[in-house]
This record gives sequence, C-alpha cells and structure tokens, in this order.
Amino acid sequence: MSDINLLWILISSFLVFLMQFGFSLIETGTVRTKNTINVAMKNLIDTVFCILFFWLIGFGLMFGSDKFGLFGVDSFLIDGSDLEENAIFLFQSMFAATSITIISGAVAERIKFNGYVVVAIIVTALIYPIFGHWAWNENGWLNQLGFVDFAGSTVVHSIGAWIGLAGTIILGPRLGKFKNGEVKYFAPSNHNFIVFGVFMLFFAWFGFNAGSLLRFDIQVTSILMNTLIAAVMGGASAWFISLLFKRRLEVELLSFGIIAGLVGITAGCNSLTLYQSAFVGFVSTIVMFLSDQFLAKKMKIDDPLSAISVHGFAGTWGTIAVGIFAKPLEGMTRMDFLSIQILGTLCAFGFAFLSGLILFLILYKLNLLRVKKRYEVLGLNRSEHNARLPWVETIESIIGIMKTGNVQKKVYEERDTEVGVVARFFNILLDNLRAQNTKLSKSNKTLHQKAYFDTLTKALNRGGLFEELNKKFSNKRYSLAIIDIDKFKTINDTYGHDIGDIVLKELSNLISGKIRSDDLFARWGGEEFVLILKTRDLTIAQSICEKLRIEVENYGFSKVKRVTVSIGVSNFKLQKQSFNDIFKNADKALYDAKNSGRNRVHVF
Repeated sequence: MSDINLLWILISSFLVFLMQFGFSLIETGTVRTKNTINVAMKNLIDTVFCILFFWLIGFGLMFGSDKFGLFGVDSFLIDGSDLEENAIFLFQSMFAATSITIISGAVAERIKFNGYVVVAIIVTALIYPIFGHWAWNENGWLNQLGFVDFAGSTVVHSIGAWIGLAGTIILGPRLGKFKNGEVKYFAPSNHNFIVFGVFMLFFAWFGFNAGSLLRFDIQVTSILMNTLIAAVMGGASAWFISLLFKRRLEVELLSFGIIAGLVGITAGCNSLTLYQSAFVGFVSTIVMFLSDQFLAKKMKIDDPLSAISVHGFAGTWGTIAVGIFAKPLEGMTRMDFLSIQILGTLCAFGFAFLSGLILFLILYKLNLLRVKKRYEVLGLNRSEHNARLPWVETIESIIGIMKTGNVQKKVYEERDTEVGVVARFFNILLDNLRAQNTKLSKSNKTLHQKAYFDTLTKALNRGGLFEELNKKFSNKRYSLAIIDIDKFKTINDTYGHDIGDIVLKELSNLISGKIRSDDLFARWGGEEFVLILKTRDLTIAQSICEKLRIEVENYGFSKVKRVTVSIGVSNFKLQKQSFNDIFKNADKALYDAKNSGRNRVHVF
C-alpha cells in the first residue's frame, strides 16, 4: 500500500467517524427533549462497544480467511503489528459503528439503555460482520456470485435498518403515537440540530463513499461527484414532494431526503454515470417517502427517525439500481446481474430481520427491552441516566403549578442562567397571583357577608337563612319560630329610628348568644326575626322560646328601659308541607300571641 493510499484511507476513516457525530445531532434533534440525553448517550456507548467487539470478533468474521463462503476464521483481536491491516480496521470499524447507529434511531425513546448495549454488541460482533463477509470478503458467497454493493447501501445501511424494523415491531410504538386511527406527530426537540447533523453527514459521506475505493486515484473524483449530485437530487426530490403532498417544506422531509439520496448512491457510486446517480438520488427520496408513509399509516410501525425508510428501503433501491444501470460483470447478462442484486437485498433482509427478531425477542423475555410506561412518560433522560435539563425541569414545574392551581409553590431558580431568569419572573408572577388571591378571598368574604348577613344586626338575612337550611335541615326535621318586637313602632316614634336600630342590634346579639349551636337565627325584615330549632317536638320548641322571651323581658337595653317580644311557633305536620306552609302557621300563632296581650309564646 502506497503512502498516498494509506493517507487517503486514514483521512476517510476520520471522515466516516464524524458520521457518528452527525447521527447524534440528527437523533438528538428529532426526539423529544425528555429523551435527548438518552439518545446522545446511546450514540456514544454504541461507538465504544461497536469498535471494541468489532476488534474482538467482528473484523475476523468479516475479513478473516474464508470458511464455506460464510464467515472468517482468523484476524480476531488483531495485535496491530500489521500496519496496513490497521488502516483497514480503522476504516471498517467506522462502517460497523454506522450500521448500529441506524438501529438506535428506529428504537429511540422507549428501549432500555442496557438492552440497547446488548443489541450493539450482538450486531457488531455477529450479524453485521457475517453478512459483510458474504458481500465484501473476496471469497464470500454473494461476492462470488457477482453481488455489487460498493460502499454499503445494503451491507451497512439496510442491515441496520432491517434489524431496526424487527426492533420496532417487538418494542411496539411509543405511547400515544397511534390513537383513534391517527398518527400523532411528536415535534422534534431541535430542528437546527437536524439540519446541522445533515451537513455533518453530507461532509462525512465523501469519506464513506470515496474512501471505499481504498486507494487515491482519479476515480475518486467520479465517486465524489456521484455522491454530491445524488444527495442534492435527493433534497430536490423532497422539495417536489412537499409541493405535491405538503403545505410547506418540513425540516425532516428535506433532511431525510438528502440522506436517502446519499444512501441510495452508496452502492453504485463507483460504477454509475453522473446522470444515473442523479436519477438514483431523486428516486431514493421518493422511495423513502412512500415507504415511510406506508409503515406509519398502514403498518402502524413507529420509527422516530424514519431510519427504516431512509436506510432500508432507499438502500435496497440503490443496490437494485446498480443491477439496472451499471455495466454487468464479464460473462453476465443484464438480467443475471439484476437477479443477483435482488437476491443480495433479499438475503440481507431475511438474515438481518430474522436475526433481529430473535435478538429482540430474547431481550423481551429477559425484560431487557422496553422501559416501563411511567419511565417513558417521565423521559429516558431521567429514568435511564438521572440526567435533567434545566429548561425541561422548569417547564414541568410550571405545567405542574398550572394544572394543580397551587400558586403557593415556587419554581426552582438556577442562578446566573437564562432558565433561572424565566423561573424568577414566573415566581414574581406567582407572588402577584398570591397577593391577588388574598384580595379576592377577602373580597369574597365581604360579598358573602353582604349576600347572606344583615348589615345592621350581623345575623343571617333571608338568603343566608335559606342557604343554611338547605345545608343543615333538608330533611325538614325542625321547628320554626317567628319573633316580633312588641310595639316597635312606638319605640321608633318615641326615641327615633337610630335608637330603634340599637334595639334591633342588642336583641339580635342577645338571642344569638342564647340559642343552641345547631339552631339558626336570622332577621326576616323590620322588627321580625326567625328562629329555626333543631327539634320537631313543639313542647321543646315552646319551652326554648319561652326562655328566650323571659330573657328579653328581663334584659337591660341600653337606650330603652323595657322591650318585650311575641313569638309564634310551628312545625311540619305533613311531609308534603313546605317552609312557606309552616311559616304561615307560625305567623298565625304570632298573630294570636299579639291578640292575647303580647309578650307571649303561642304554638300552632
């Protein structure tokens, strides 16, 4: 290997490694805020275990000496002494990491973190390298047949997507994704991150495709041009789709359209013409869009990042397109070539999907697959990593206060941060609400006092009496007494209305202090008062009223020497009688007491 070729492979390896960063940005931006840390951690941890287990097992299975055209039997745990092999390992380990990251997007927002680690290990150590051996090892059975996938539309992208498809089926959709036959849209946490991630992938893909040549010569320019044009045609296709099917161009559609164009051209970027590459990129986005709609709306498969459509279906199309447009291998007809390409994509689907089903079913049986519902609702940032985002915490606190209406709480204020400023001003708002609440409570008390209490005597008024009657005596188990001040007109005429008001207040205070706690006392109007006694026995009621009459007669009023009252008492004789019926009866008894000489208690 010449120095320039070695340098090109190393530079390409570094570029492909940046794809992990690009995928992290896209995935973090696409999921909801409560899961952003979790998906970022998944992208980091799968890089760790992917490279580790690809070094331990995967690289040997994929590129070791062939056995039966199925797997390699050496080059496990390489020691780094073969300097050229080191370069190949660096480059290929980045491809392995890309494949597992695709799965991360498909199963996002509901898979257990440690369960995902197991998936990353098994895929990198076994599933990906075994199919990679079939297609890319010079003695692999698919390679021997003439299957062509230059940089991995199927080997890398579709394999990851079909495993992800198995995962989404076993995991099931996110909570609330499909409701009443509708597909609910979960808004991304950060659209800018999605766009930034696509720029990063776009840049890194030049190393992904052109680096797969494993040498630096003039053909690199053709690969780079094909990659570039296919990507922009994928983006243009997304724009046309938005004109036909959408009211406006969505961030996700344009972003994923560009990636679909890149995935589609990856298989044939070294063998297609520029015009063919443009066509492949354009159609890749259409394939991505239609398959994504089918999976979500018809199959009810929840793929948060459309990874299955972008990498699986677009990758399959790109691989088959090689059989349609590229020059067949020597001694092979067009139909032979196309058949082999289709066979390769079908084998990739069957092997990856079935392996994925087995893997995810085992994880399901071991309870290592899906997080609990309450953790999914809470968010995997907290449930899986105990990581909190200040903005999310503050918003959740605000929502909690708004839902409960408990303005006595406060939102935590993080000092010297933007979110802390928001929390501080919200707390100021809460302080103002509490102050207004206090004023409102006082105002309500005042209104209640005016609505249900007599302003002069402070006793219940008619409205207050009926309110309390409905609360305490709805069963009609009471007696009613009407208390009337004798010769009250004479008091007003002799002493004046001001003195009359004093008499009314003193009488009200006197009787209110003498009645039982279960009884009700109210001013009915003028010099008349009503007493509700918690007893249906008229003998007891008459006795109580007689004691009150004597108390009034013997009381020393401040402005008038002597005041007496006449009282009429009645109760319910029949269940069908109403308050008005017994009030009329008590009024008749009062009339009799007045006619009998006043200062008496009469019962009806």
